[in-house]
Amino acid sequence: MKILAVFTLTVLIGSTKDQGPRRQQDIPDKPEDLKYKPLRYDVPDPSKMRTELPCGSVLYALEDRSLPKVDITIYVRGGSFWEDAGKEGVAAITGTLMRIGGTATRKPNELDDELDFLAAQLSVSIGETNGAASLSLLSKDLDRGLEILFDVLRSPGFAEDKLDLTKKQILERLKSRNDATASIEGREANLLLYGDYPINRHPTGASVQSITQADLKALHARFFEPWNFIIAASGDFRKADLAQKLEKAMAGWGGAKRALPPVPKPAHEPKPGIYCFHKEGANINQGRVTVQHLGIDLHHADLYPLRVLNYIFGAGSFSSRLMQRVRTEMGLAYDVRSEFRPQFLYPGWMRMSFQSKSETCALALKTCLDELDKVRKDSVTEEELASAKQFYVDAFPALFFENAAKTVATFASAELNGYPKNYYQTYRDKITGVTRDDIKRAANTLLHPDKFVVVVAGNIPVIKAGDGKVKLADLERPIEDVPLPDPVTLERPKPKQ
Repeated sequence: MKILAVFTLTVLIGSTKDQGPRRQQDIPDKPEDLKYKPLRYDVPDPSKMRTELPCGSVLYALEDRSLPKVDITIYVRGGSFWEDAGKEGVAAITGTLMRIGGTATRKPNELDDELDFLAAQLSVSIGETNGAASLSLLSKDLDRGLEILFDVLRSPGFAEDKLDLTKKQILERLKSRNDATASIEGREANLLLYGDYPINRHPTGASVQSITQADLKALHARFFEPWNFIIAASGDFRKADLAQKLEKAMAGWGGAKRALPPVPKPAHEPKPGIYCFHKEGANINQGRVTVQHLGIDLHHADLYPLRVLNYIFGAGSFSSRLMQRVRTEMGLAYDVRSEFRPQFLYPGWMRMSFQSKSETCALALKTCLDELDKVRKDSVTEEELASAKQFYVDAFPALFFENAAKTVATFASAELNGYPKNYYQTYRDKITGVTRDDIKRAANTLLHPDKFVVVVAGNIPVIKAGDGKVKLADLERPIEDVPLPDPVTLERPKPKQ
């Protein structure tokens, strides 16, 4: 055996030596000299996946027999944007109870046992403007899985004991809403930007306590009908067979299609300035800062220049200008980024954010603002532009079409939110068509330093004092101290007389 092992090793070494010179000729001296074939990716045709079912639902289905499993997500238009005043939290609780509250024919533990027996995963959630129910299971169990899924969607039981338990858990979580500066920063940033708007109508102790089983049933009846479903399905099935199974599962359910109330436009006019939220605690040695103003929606003509600018400026991880300047060169923050996010149903936001030592928050903030002035004045380099474009083109397949499940989810979500029909077909062309002049125009017409609403959360006295070089007052913006609200009621303490 030893002789054989030595002989085998010698042969392998000899083989490697024989191939060495020839292989080394194919390896360039530097990684940047590596050559690749141009990436070619054709966007799938959504019309080949799309079927309108007689019940009113829309199905996007893609057969994929690489594994003996099926993934189905049913998207629903509707959510917390349409909660009644005083019932904040009812949408999220409805989604939770649809999954854990049993059905008209299955007790909660029976539902859990059936899913466990099938090794199936079932979830339901309801967000701001839409909800989703997802099922993943082995393809051999599809019929039974669909029967369970539509029992949950059609006839949720909303068990009283599960409702009581869920409300108690939420009430406990509400008490900790001011415990972390991250949660303070996010909540207050949205409030200052959008004012009295649905995304800022958070559950309180009173609203959660008031929610009843009847409230859950009312919200469920309002949104959960087949005409309001867009279904994304992928896996081991025949598309025609699945369509028949879905139609059968929804037979006799629901009435005529109804119009949902439109999403309102924000009416609040943000007031520029620096808003400080003091957080007590011996371990609060860093501050969190968000710099923001209202942004655009996905219809805007400069959507793609803004998207490329965002990557270059602060979204491109370690290659971004903010990361290079604030972290790498100055060591002021571990994470710093920009988020120029457009929304489809309402205007999005332009944001820069970072976390820094309390003493250096003012300096880091000044540095971010200075970098923004540079990009507005000088635009970007050809190298930065080429790199950003290359990222979006190369990442495009993985971002939207990485696998069958992601592909159908991409097209279902696009229809749910009303994206243009050719949105993904033209995406890369619009990215590659962006020029430096486009970037400069977008930076100067869409980014407004004079409109920035700055949120600072942390040890405010230390943050204001700065590091001896820059104080918060040096930024020459109005500074306002805002008391934290009660975490359960969200009522702020009244000013002392």
